[in-house]
Amino acid sequence: MTDFQEQAAVTQRANLDFFFGLTGKILEGEERLIKLNLDTAKTAFGDWYQRVQDGLARKDGQEITGLQDSLPLPSAEKVLTYERQVAEIASTTQTQLTEVINAGYREVNRQVQWFVENVAQNAPAGSEAAIAFLKQAITLANTAQEGVQKATKRVVEIAQSNLEATTKAATEMTEAADQAVEKTAKTAKQ
Repeated sequence: MTDFQEQAAVTQRANLDFFFGLTGKILEGEERLIKLNLDTAKTAFGDWYQRVQDGLARKDGQEITGLQDSLPLPSAEKVLTYERQVAEIASTTQTQLTEVINAGYREVNRQVQWFVENVAQNAPAGSEAAIAFLKQAITLANTAQEGVQKATKRVVEIAQSNLEATTKAATEMTEAADQAVEKTAKTAKQ
C-alpha cells in the first residue's frame, strides 16, 4: 500500500469517527431533553391528579364546582427550573459538539500538514516558495480557527451569565409576587 492509500484509509476512518462522534453527542442531548420533558409531564400530571383527589375529597359542593378554577398552573418557579434545565442541556450539548468539531479540525489539520510535508519532500527544485506559502496558509487558518473558538467560548459564557441573571431576577419577582398574593389573601380573610 502506498502512503497516499494509507492516508486515504486513515482519512476515511477519521471522517467516520467524526460523523459518529457528532451524531452521538446530538443524540445524547436529545435523549436528555426527552427525559426532562417526560419527567416534567409526569410531575405535572401527578400534581394535577393530587389536586383533583383533594378537591373531590371535600364534602362542600361549592368547593367541588370550584375545582376547575383551583387546578394548578405550573408555578413560575417550576417553569424557571424547567427553563434552566433546558438551557443546561443545550449548553452541555453545545460544549460537547464543540469538542468533537475541534477534534475533527485537529485531525484534518494534521492530515493537511502531512500532505504538505509529503509534497515538500517530493517537490521539484525551485518550489520552496509555494511550499512556504502553503505552510503559511495553514498557520493563518489555525490562528483564525483559534480566534473563532475563543470568541465562541466567550459568547457561550455571556449567554450563560445572562440566563443566570434573568433567572435570578425572575425568581425574585416570583417570590415578591407570591408574598403579595399571600398578604392580599390574609387581608381579605380578615
